[in-house]
Amino acid sequence: MKGTTGKPDEMMEAASAASAAMRADVAQTRLNLRSVGNLPLDREAAARELTGEQRALRDSRPKTRRWRAVEKLDREVDRAKQRQDAAGARLQEAEAAFARAPDDDARALADWLARGEKGARPPASVYERQRDRDAAKLLVEAAMLELDRALERRLQHIEGNRKKMLQDVRRDVADARQRLHEHARALPALRQELLDARETMLWIASYPERIEGFGFATAIALGLREPVKRSLGTDARIEFSAVVQALVADADAIAEAFSATQKQQLGIEELRTPLEMAMWDNDPDHIAWKKQELQRARDLERWSADPLALADEARDLRS
Repeated sequence: MKGTTGKPDEMMEAASAASAAMRADVAQTRLNLRSVGNLPLDREAAARELTGEQRALRDSRPKTRRWRAVEKLDREVDRAKQRQDAAGARLQEAEAAFARAPDDDARALADWLARGEKGARPPASVYERQRDRDAAKLLVEAAMLELDRALERRLQHIEGNRKKMLQDVRRDVADARQRLHEHARALPALRQELLDARETMLWIASYPERIEGFGFATAIALGLREPVKRSLGTDARIEFSAVVQALVADADAIAEAFSATQKQQLGIEELRTPLEMAMWDNDPDHIAWKKQELQRARDLERWSADPLALADEARDLRS
């Protein structure tokens, strides 16, 4: 190489040849690793590796948190995900450095040649960067395995305690449903207080004249079309009692209505009714259905419109 001193063309040719040789070496290495570069460390790991969808499903979180053991496992999963993210960022840096290695090494060698080959020849960094890249890949796989293990511990805990946890949330559902029922059943009395205050206000304003009839006291928004259309999207007159019944039915549906698959998962058995099949009067399902329908009828009677108010409205219509 000493014969190249003072000959710029020869030095540039030598640098170009060295750069081309390095590029060819890196290309061959990438070709050899392309088919296996993203695979786990061994076949057993490949068999154990979870898919992205499986990880997302195992990492799904409930709307409410009431189990400390699950919260502890969630924190373990979160820490594993943070380590995985950090390992992924490190791999991206290593990949970028490895991709730049041929150009960086060629420039370093060209600078050395331009200085007249003084000092030690710059070592090629491509191999060291390749080792860094491979180590970063190994760290990503290790972090992924750690995350999978944390998710597996979470899965095993929930599967092992599913029965008790279902009992807990069933109580939550029943309590929330009962509170919603109570609030819905309190609405007619609250609304009646408002109607009474309105009537007193009109009495004071019109005394000693008769209060002029206006609207329908038992209908929502007094039966006025515009507010009903704006809020419910219908021109129909809707009784307030029907709104209360709808709120109760809404709570019941949220608490009881499930798909066939969900019922199977929850361990809910379908209640047979005489509407679907012939049943004996002493059939337990028939008895349960009759009790349910009787309670529904009592609720409808409780929330039905005031007959005196209906009579007043009828008189207004006739006048």
